[in-house]
Amino acid sequence: MGRDPRARGLAVRCLVGIFGSLALLASFPSMASAYEDQATLGLEVGYAGMPTTDTLPRNGVDVGLIAGGGFGDAWSIQGLLSYNIFADERPLHLGMAGLETVYALDIVRFVPLIGFGLDGLLTVRDRRTRGDFALHVLLGVDYLINPRWLIGADVRGYWVATNAASPLDPFILTAGARVGVRFDVH
Repeated sequence: MGRDPRARGLAVRCLVGIFGSLALLASFPSMASAYEDQATLGLEVGYAGMPTTDTLPRNGVDVGLIAGGGFGDAWSIQGLLSYNIFADERPLHLGMAGLETVYALDIVRFVPLIGFGLDGLLTVRDRRTRGDFALHVLLGVDYLINPRWLIGADVRGYWVATNAASPLDPFILTAGARVGVRFDVH
């Protein structure tokens, strides 16, 4: 099963752009402290989609749990567990477990986020299971309601790295709304 070489080239250019942007952001000094010395726990609900598939359901629901902690002045590491259901006459269940690095640009109450991560995926359809690996990019924003609570929204684009042998579409998209609570860890 061959994949479109243009899609593969686009994925490589996206990854180079992502890593280059993060390297550039890391080179700037920052006074941000939105998540430094804090742990965050959040619940996310939203949309999951595989926009270019012809053989699988395209639209689904995403539910996720996010936990992480800040280090440095603007960086954090987050773990992500999510479940996606793509419902039709033959539903597709997709579980994801991932780890991501996030850069937070602290602007008082609004905190734009950019990040990238690595994920393990488990697909179940027609009583068949399959494991895959994916890379993802994160773009989002948090709104700090007060020092403890936040609400946010984010979009994650996943590239299924093992897509040549996988029944999954090579690109998966999630977009969600999140509520979170922060804890001091110092």
